[in-house]
Amino acid sequence: MATGVSSSSQVRVVALGGFGEIGLNLLAIECGENNLIIDAGVMFPEERWLGTDLVIPELAYLATGRRKFLGVILTHAHEDHIGALPFLLRRFPMPVYGSELTLAFARRRLQDRAPGLTASLNTIEPHRPFELGPFKVEALRVTHSTPDSLALAVDSPAGLIVHSGDFKIDETPVDGVAFDRRRFEELGERGVSLLLSDSTNVEREGRSASESSLKPVLRDLVTRTRGKFFLSSFSSHIHRIRQVAEVSREVGRRVVPLGRSVVQSTRIAIDLGHLSFPPGTFIDPNAADSLDRDRLTFLASGSQGEPLSALVKISADSHPRVRLEPGDTVVLSSRFIPGNERTINRLINQLYKRGAEVYYDAVAPVHVSGHACRDELSELIRLTRPKYFVPIHGEYRHLARHVSLAIETGVPEHNCYLLQNGEPLVIDGTGARRAAEVQTGRVAVVEEGLGGLEVSRERQALAREGTVVAVVAVSRQSGEIIAGPNLISRGFTSGDGSSPVMREARDAAASDLARLRAAPDEIESELRRSLDRFFSDELGRRPAIVPCVIKV
Repeated sequence: MATGVSSSSQVRVVALGGFGEIGLNLLAIECGENNLIIDAGVMFPEERWLGTDLVIPELAYLATGRRKFLGVILTHAHEDHIGALPFLLRRFPMPVYGSELTLAFARRRLQDRAPGLTASLNTIEPHRPFELGPFKVEALRVTHSTPDSLALAVDSPAGLIVHSGDFKIDETPVDGVAFDRRRFEELGERGVSLLLSDSTNVEREGRSASESSLKPVLRDLVTRTRGKFFLSSFSSHIHRIRQVAEVSREVGRRVVPLGRSVVQSTRIAIDLGHLSFPPGTFIDPNAADSLDRDRLTFLASGSQGEPLSALVKISADSHPRVRLEPGDTVVLSSRFIPGNERTINRLINQLYKRGAEVYYDAVAPVHVSGHACRDELSELIRLTRPKYFVPIHGEYRHLARHVSLAIETGVPEHNCYLLQNGEPLVIDGTGARRAAEVQTGRVAVVEEGLGGLEVSRERQALAREGTVVAVVAVSRQSGEIIAGPNLISRGFTSGDGSSPVMREARDAAASDLARLRAAPDEIESELRRSLDRFFSDELGRRPAIVPCVIKV
């Protein structure tokens, strides 16, 4: 710590996720033992077939030292910002703050992934600051692809910190709630110490198109569709659901939500007034059976090709209620998340095989981004005039380009910090500086439990190398080997152990066991070492060795 600087005025900002990657967002702002968390998001793994459902930030750092958790503030309702909340609260109970819609989605996520967990959910609104320990927090309205998205102004002992959240500057938002330029400008006039700004679209020139620009495109596609119309987007994309519902009503179609996440999201938005339509606009699949094809619009989950999603089932002709037919139209109204391209392309091919006309971002303007492009990012910097700048929410190249943009916009180069996960920035009366790196990482959520990325690595190794089970029978009384070892292979070589290499491996293991005269409780480890050495030396392969010692 610098001489003469009190620890009570020193603030540390450290990301456990979201710096150098898309998703997994979790940021801690620390002052002494007081900790304020912004967002707790997930990342969806590229290889779902390995059994990994989600990836969440490693939280071990938060268990170090003396800490008082003041709360976690959620900027908006997307999974990469709220999906890890159940795992965070199970380890570190604390109040949760967010807009009404965001908390509704958070409540659903807690019910799904942490049933029985009691959480204090507190609604916040723009222009109504509230205090959490040494911090005074104000929410600011921003435009994004889901309603009630917020930026945050955190008044700290080290100065004013502005966190942009995910944002763009939409001049014609669907719900009429504008980006709060004036308040950002007022904060800039007051003096912003640090701006943390979304970097997702920094590679794109100009400005992001308005969400409302999609409505004419959707109207044209719906009008030209002779059969059923399907739209698949992220379930929390309420603005898009609203627009397709408006267009469907104009042409006399009813809207049918399909898939658990879409049904739940639609219900939440209806209950909170974000989808204000006359009764009968949204119907369930049972009611759809009595209507003609050209009177139906389906909102289907599965825009990323998720296994077991409604659209994937429909593409495979395995959905219990809905079939795809020639003359039907399917719109994938979302970006392809990196890593999902192959799965989505497979889905598109299947949809075409069913006779549908398919539209997606590469062939038609059916999606607009919810993130600011370069001109909007520059505008936010000019509005807030920060002393220090840190890019957030992006891969490393995005962060690097955003630093360059900030310098072009007028932030001194020595006041721009390109940080990665675990690299803290310390701000106090003497300025800003980097601090020693802290522990970060990723944890895989495997099926219904936490397995760590090691579980995924083990599954990858099994897929590459296979498994060999070595069975040995030993005398319960004398401990002598009376049968075996017999080898059984799965995914490695001939399964019954009769191949020449398996016979050689069996003989080598038997020889090693006899020569070493292993005690019964050591036979498993000797089998593993012997077979691992044999396969590595002879074949350059390392299958997983599973010893099985049976006492008879």
